[in-house]
Amino acid sequence: MSHVLNDFRPLKPAEEKLLRCTLSGKVASFSAHRPEQATSENTIRADFLRFLIMGGDKVNIVHEQGVRLRGAYIEGILDLRSSKIPTAFLLQNCLCFNTLFLNNASIDGRVSLDGSAWAGVQAPLVSIAGSLSIRQLFSFGSINLLGAKIEGSLTLSESSIDGRGFAAIRADRIQISGNLNMRGGFSSIGDVSLAGITLNGQLNCTSCRIIAVKDVSLAMDGSVIKGNVNLSTDFRSEGTVRLSGANIGGQLNFTGARLDGRGGYALIAQSAFIAGSLIVKGLAIPLQKALLNNTKVRTLTDDAKSWGEGLQLDGFTYDFLSNGAKAKTRLAWLDKQIPSAAGTNGSKGEKSGFRPQPWRHLKHKLEEMGHADEAQEVGIAFERRLREVGSVGKRTAHWPRGFRWLGIVPHVLYGALTGYGYRPMRLLAWILGIWLAFTTVYWYAAVEQNVFAPSNPLVFQSDAYTTCRKEYGEGWQKRSPDTPIPSGIGNWYTCDALRGEYTGFSPGAYSLDILLSLVDLQQEKDWGPITTTPSPNAWVEFWNWDWGHSIRFLVWLETLIGWGISLLLVAIVSGLTRRKE
Repeated sequence: MSHVLNDFRPLKPAEEKLLRCTLSGKVASFSAHRPEQATSENTIRADFLRFLIMGGDKVNIVHEQGVRLRGAYIEGILDLRSSKIPTAFLLQNCLCFNTLFLNNASIDGRVSLDGSAWAGVQAPLVSIAGSLSIRQLFSFGSINLLGAKIEGSLTLSESSIDGRGFAAIRADRIQISGNLNMRGGFSSIGDVSLAGITLNGQLNCTSCRIIAVKDVSLAMDGSVIKGNVNLSTDFRSEGTVRLSGANIGGQLNFTGARLDGRGGYALIAQSAFIAGSLIVKGLAIPLQKALLNNTKVRTLTDDAKSWGEGLQLDGFTYDFLSNGAKAKTRLAWLDKQIPSAAGTNGSKGEKSGFRPQPWRHLKHKLEEMGHADEAQEVGIAFERRLREVGSVGKRTAHWPRGFRWLGIVPHVLYGALTGYGYRPMRLLAWILGIWLAFTTVYWYAAVEQNVFAPSNPLVFQSDAYTTCRKEYGEGWQKRSPDTPIPSGIGNWYTCDALRGEYTGFSPGAYSLDILLSLVDLQQEKDWGPITTTPSPNAWVEFWNWDWGHSIRFLVWLETLIGWGISLLLVAIVSGLTRRKE
């Protein structure tokens, strides 16, 4: 229903002033501060204010600057639902104990409620051709901007909003062409809901506090934000910050924030996409129970102290680590996942719930960044964790208990010998150690036990070498028990009678000849341990561990070790053991 000015006469003194200023394009200012109560000099009826905001009548045409009111007390309910407002309007530092209704209104200009106090603002589906400024607003009721469209920026900085048991701000599916600012001491009792919003600029929520009435403090699920999201510099959340499925074109910054999940999730950002950096550093308290499953970020910038326990990182990917590429620090970060995902809950096999993706992705990115040593440490730790959670030896898990170790021992040996393929040079140290150990045993057996002898039968057929035989030395000992056996007789290794043309025995070369199957130093071919004739009694033969049989067993053992090492060497050279996954 349209009105004319005469419908509102007689006008109050404040209304007379407002009318003059509005028609001339001036600001109707009654005080630089928000009034504490109504007086005859500052009271303006809401219906009269609506008349002017709607453009006046044919005689009293509102100036193109619109209604600009400051420091007034608004009496009644200002109802602008479904209105088409031709100009901007500014209601600054005003006091009204009722709700402002802008539902489905269309406003051709900017709107300012800076410094005012209202019992809530209901503006779902409002369309504003300029900015909406609600700086330093005190609202003892919700701000409802569901599905609103704002061509400029939305500013809520320094405002204090009490949802009175409900959401403090409901702005789901709002479209903002500029920035969304909640800075400089903004506070709300009740959640701020920004689910599904479209924001072409930045979201700045610094030095602000949001206290959830139930679980969620800030909800931005499914939002599309082309700029940065700054929840930093003394941003305080008591409840869950939720960004599931959000698409952020810039960075998501939590530097210096305090995210208190109050025992629940502090951050839920699963399936989100962040084209810039995810910054988690300098947090006032460690980030507890953060859900980042299937989230993708361009760069992860963080510090170790800002991550708390209860993380969920399955499917969390990043292209670059700008801080803290040390393997020890990153492995500690992975261990802060929930116990089932980290593999630290004590369960084995399928019951463990272990998630390998965070480990493999970390290793892959460290390799891409050129941190080869750090990537190898992560790879080794991952293999160990796989064994701890029972993911190694699955094929033998259903075997009888006495044989299940067959599925684990090869993995343990592979780790000990080559660091699971990440430390191939370790194999050379093992070769050296095995070679020295067997060389020592062969040397002692040859010198002290007279175990080794030429393997060429022609040597034994020659009488010239009789003094070299072991039994010759034993006979000498019987004949002359008080005389030491000369060093040149009774031992093929030290025998002077053995002609120099025959290959001399060398314990080191003999051990190397057996250990490296591809090498032929003529030692294994020309020399061998002396063993007694086998006993027809299998049990007696099995327990016959004299020096000859023992050395023969060691030769077999070193041969098998040599073949295993040779296969590993071939695999390393050909690249088969390089872990890519």
